Amino acid sequence: MGGTRKSLCATALPVRSNISVAWSAVTAWRLERRWRRGARLEASPNLLSLAKERFAVRDYHGAALLLTSVTEEGPAFADAFNLLGLSLAMVDRADDAVAAFDQALRVNPRYVEAYLNRAVVLNHLGREDEARVSMTRAAELGAPDESGYPAVVANKLANAHLSLGHDYRAAGALELAIAQYRRALELRPQFNDIRLALGRALVEHGRHGEAVAVLDEVLRVRPSWLDAMLLRGLAAYLQGDLDAAGTIWNDASMRHPEEPRLEIYRSMLERRRQEMSDA
Repeated sequence: MGGTRKSLCATALPVRSNISVAWSAVTAWRLERRWRRGARLEASPNLLSLAKERFAVRDYHGAALLLTSVTEEGPAFADAFNLLGLSLAMVDRADDAVAAFDQALRVNPRYVEAYLNRAVVLNHLGREDEARVSMTRAAELGAPDESGYPAVVANKLANAHLSLGHDYRAAGALELAIAQYRRALELRPQFNDIRLALGRALVEHGRHGEAVAVLDEVLRVRPSWLDAMLLRGLAAYLQGDLDAAGTIWNDASMRHPEEPRLEIYRSMLERRRQEMSDA
């Protein structure tokens, strides 16, 4: 790994303009967050995409700068920590790279690639016993799990079904989208982002009772998840259960007092109650 890393770093170091591009992206994101507090947008996926682009052209310093902002300033993904570890390893910051891989594994303890990358860097540092443990864990996770596939394969398949479901939903093919989301959940029932996507598609398809059951499961695991609370309240509202909708949205207001969408939902609820009272 040493010879390869040094040759790649020699390519990365002179790219000062690329670092400026990365810094500009980070600065722009911070300013946008400051001005758009009410929208509660997550910029992490955007910066992660930019970091992947910088990494692909061997601008490891620029990638590390972007990824540091992702991991420090917003909800971070295991992928972000893993790529940060790779970027740091490529610029001879091996100890920091190990720490980044450790963070990736805290977010996703079954992340095979992070275990493998961690083992390589630990071995380079001469920490052979730790490297061996990390490699053994990667091998264990590479064995088939309850899905019938190795964990890394099952994760990729679940994400592929999720992505296809999004495409079908965007095209208006809700039945096909729902089928893809359900297939993804069969592979990874613990992935609540898939369950939320399924709940949303069911609401849009008018299958409100099924949506309620799906969203209740999401909120059982993550009771403060704003998107799930908003959608669960909407499912109740569309079912005609205005009391349940009001309870859920009021709870969401207490947990997320700065969320502007809640005022819209509660105003809609009050208008509906008034219409029913006047009828």
